[in-house]
Amino acid sequence: MGLMQKLRSGTKYIIWILILSFGLLWVLADTQVFDAMMAGPRNMGEVNRDPVSWAEFNQRINLYTEQYRQQTGASPDSEIRAQYEEMAWEQLIVDKILKQKMQDMGIMVTDSELIDMVTGDNPDPFIRQQFTREDGTIDRVALQNAIEAPENREIWIMIEQQLREQRRQQKLNQFIEASLRVSNFEVEEHYKRQNSRASFQYVRFPYSDIPSDEIEVTDSEIRSYYRNNEHRFQRSKSWRFSYVTFSIAPTEADTIRTLNFLSGLRDEFRETENVARFLSDNFSETDYFENFLKPSEVRPEHLRAFEIDLDDVSEPYVYNNRVHMVRLLEERPADQTYVRVRQIRLTDDEDGREQAEELLIRARQGESFSKLAEAYSTHNQSARRGGELGYIERDDKPANLANAIFSASTGSIIGPLAGDDGIYLFQIADRTSRDIRFADMSQDVEPDPFETVQRLANDAEDFHFYAESDGFISEAERSGYTVSEGIATEGTPFITGLGQSRIILNELQHMKRGDISDVIETEEQFIVFRVDEVIPEGTRPLDEVRSQVESLVRDKKRRELLTQRVSEMIEGNVTLEQLAETSGKSVQSAERIRLNAATVPGAGREPKIVGAAFSLPVGDLSPAIAGNNAVFVMMVENRTMADVTAMTTAERRQIREELQQQKNAGFGNVWVDRLKADADIRDFRTQQRMMQRPM
Repeated sequence: MGLMQKLRSGTKYIIWILILSFGLLWVLADTQVFDAMMAGPRNMGEVNRDPVSWAEFNQRINLYTEQYRQQTGASPDSEIRAQYEEMAWEQLIVDKILKQKMQDMGIMVTDSELIDMVTGDNPDPFIRQQFTREDGTIDRVALQNAIEAPENREIWIMIEQQLREQRRQQKLNQFIEASLRVSNFEVEEHYKRQNSRASFQYVRFPYSDIPSDEIEVTDSEIRSYYRNNEHRFQRSKSWRFSYVTFSIAPTEADTIRTLNFLSGLRDEFRETENVARFLSDNFSETDYFENFLKPSEVRPEHLRAFEIDLDDVSEPYVYNNRVHMVRLLEERPADQTYVRVRQIRLTDDEDGREQAEELLIRARQGESFSKLAEAYSTHNQSARRGGELGYIERDDKPANLANAIFSASTGSIIGPLAGDDGIYLFQIADRTSRDIRFADMSQDVEPDPFETVQRLANDAEDFHFYAESDGFISEAERSGYTVSEGIATEGTPFITGLGQSRIILNELQHMKRGDISDVIETEEQFIVFRVDEVIPEGTRPLDEVRSQVESLVRDKKRRELLTQRVSEMIEGNVTLEQLAETSGKSVQSAERIRLNAATVPGAGREPKIVGAAFSLPVGDLSPAIAGNNAVFVMMVENRTMADVTAMTTAERRQIREELQQQKNAGFGNVWVDRLKADADIRDFRTQQRMMQRPM
């Protein structure tokens, strides 16, 4: 069916086009937790008395949710939904503020403009996309029929609204860009900063030359600095809380269940002729791979393929929380011999060599080489795999190690051998001269939703119930649960002890000291927590930041003292060389430094020193200059200021475009933040969450 037929056949096709083209937000049936919100306040918030409705909030959430499902094939968990809540709220607030600002600025779209966007000579891209013929012209008859069709009336109202908002946004962007035009003066100044150069010599006196114990900091100095710099010690609202977790990790029973499931497929896997179809039909986590692999290309979890006969299938086995079952499909001669090796690496010192001798004896007496590697090897990556390196080529190791490995017999343990980065022991597990092709039927070990997850959920609910009545710490001790401590800061989703968790941050917003949370489910665990302290925003108490203040005062006094000492040195020395010789320092050079540079070669980030190079008289010894990390005495050797008349048209255009982009990006963020700060924003979400909590 063609597009024109779809437009004429009914409203549903136009609705579908609108959804695809404009991203219109339709309320989906599956609102889940948001259904309860409708019983709360009529609106979820206000922006300058303009309501933010639950309906439009839910529409945004549902759009994000549907996009997530389409991308992943799964529903978002509670943590992702909590992030979506925050995203939706922020976007709705910004949308409201910008629409209000456009209203205040008189940015409107007239009816004649709207008509021109639909039926004019150059209609909006949306209209053009839907009504363009194959030859590139617009089918005006089909467009007019779609406009006049009575069943499309409501749809065209929505189209008009979208087109109006789109054009208003374009006008706002044009207004902002016009007000941020880059001037010729700005272009020329940028050119000067890029192309002006200075060369200078300097002697550097690091602040660390004055030890901390040489500077005395009094209590009155600490208090004075604190009073005069309170802005440096501000904090956001934060919470300290205790929590108990119930890890949603697979149990031994879950592992056995997955092993048994794959074991039941073993015969069918061995006999099937369409291996790729078998893996797909049984939802294997490992895709079918049809190419041969060299032994050195086979991953550790698939080494079992070398232990079975052609067309045989291994017993199911566990590797990194995934159950595998491999079938050897084909083999062919390899281009060389490969050796399968396990290793133990130790430090190359006396202790390491003694330990190597001891471990060699223990391994040859029958202790598991893999267990020894896990316990003692300093090569963390292979240690986690019991020292397993898989099959290696001769060129994979230095000559002395490779010669020993490839000449040893299978099953032997050799060493200690000196390598470039330690002392080594090796176990020769196997050798082969064949490439192989295999298939891997694999399943992740997942916690059973009833036997494991529901049991943990019940345990968490029981703990929550008794913690409410008998006390959080008392119940944790009685039940044998570990109590951990966390810190959360308003506006920062990262929570000490738990990592990223927007859902916990949202929960904390309405809680007070002593409150115990409901059971919170994340992807990996159930959590119950108690708020131990609510710390309001404001200036941190002096007792809390005393050590920080003392350090700042000491650094300030160190800078002042060193600047004074260097100034006194200058009085008796007339050249940099004399100053360097007197102080035991050296004269360093900085060649052709740009005016817009921030670093000095050999000195690090020192923008103040770069600035001095373009302001001091050429050839004169400077006074002592306190930089970021040291006090400097410098002498400018030469300086060349850029001539703007030498700027080409292409350079001028490139600089203007670069500055325009910087201005637009920077202003956009700052402007929106300023509008938000000036707006009267009322957030009723916390009130809603409190209403949802059980009494």
